[in-house]
Amino acid sequence: MEGYHKSVLVEKIVDALVPPGGGMRNALVLDATLGDGGHSIEILKREGKVVAIDVDPQALARAHQRFEDLGINKERYKLVLGNFRNLNSLTKTSLEFDGVLFDLGVSSLQLDSPLRGFSFSKSGPLDMRMDPALGVKALDLVNGLNKGELNELFIKLGEEKHSRKLADAVVFARGVGKIETTLQLADIIEKTVGRKGKIHPATKVFQALRMAVNDEPGALEEALPQGFGKLKGGGKILIISFHSLEDRIVKNTFKKWEEEGLGKIETDKPIVPNPEEVFENPRSRSAKLRIFKYDNN
Repeated sequence: MEGYHKSVLVEKIVDALVPPGGGMRNALVLDATLGDGGHSIEILKREGKVVAIDVDPQALARAHQRFEDLGINKERYKLVLGNFRNLNSLTKTSLEFDGVLFDLGVSSLQLDSPLRGFSFSKSGPLDMRMDPALGVKALDLVNGLNKGELNELFIKLGEEKHSRKLADAVVFARGVGKIETTLQLADIIEKTVGRKGKIHPATKVFQALRMAVNDEPGALEEALPQGFGKLKGGGKILIISFHSLEDRIVKNTFKKWEEEGLGKIETDKPIVPNPEEVFENPRSRSAKLRIFKYDNN
């Protein structure tokens, strides 16, 4: 199992979807963000069934191999290539799920592959597309947006307090020569704002670019009602977010559903990883899990 992405809050999620004791045996779960399959594998181990979606063909292939290596019965899962913003067309209309899961984080597979361009610690092209079929890359945004647009992007999606200074620096640098690699951009950022502490100063800018390239907030807003529409009565929708904008979208959507009498929010405050999990998996530190239960009575 070496090298696979370490999924966050696995025990909390599996307990919510397929509680121990066998009462939810054969529960059908829609994993809308398969990644390396960590959550789905644990659901399957508890005799649940899974329909799993991922927009990244590499992730789908890796998860498929992982399931085969573990000897998981192929009749208990189905893997589907596609963007979760198209849930309705990617799953059979007749299917109703006991649970729907969205894990909105970027996977270790993507972060650790230099050619994908997600990481500021490895040299690679400024790509950042989760779906390689997308037309726009981070390269296009970095070299094409004007100063005001870059500033707005870094503020809105990165919550970067140095957004204006960094937008100025990017525009100045590309006037000398095109910014083409991850390390070029990371170096511009570090030279502009300096470096303090363990968190790299490029973290928020890279996050903003990734979210923009993949239209992550837009995809989430489109996917949430589709995911909810897939639930059977008493079913639950679970969302793990890693960014305050996404968490706010989830929080407000759940509140609206509750006000409309569609069910109940099961997490007054988001569930977060405990210190032990953060120590073992530092990338989990910003994870927030919210759960909503559908009531069709």
